[in-house]
Amino acid sequence: MLSFSEISEIKNILKQEFGADLHFHDVCPKPYFTMDKTKKEIQEAIDNYLSAKRLIAAYSSDGLHFTIERNN
Repeated sequence: MLSFSEISEIKNILKQEFGADLHFHDVCPKPYFTMDKTKKEIQEAIDNYLSAKRLIAAYSSDGLHFTIERNN
């Protein structure tokens, strides 16, 4: 759902603004992302980035993992 350039862009945003490392895992059945830390502001930045592309993040209970889904 995101191109590699978009993944790189969001990784850079999170690193520069929050010092957070984002990792992309391209696996079946569904690619997912992991972060080394999270907080409300990091999730808001991710959500804002994705909403412009009509996508949403589905976060794990600890907030350190998420998948991306279409926002219908």
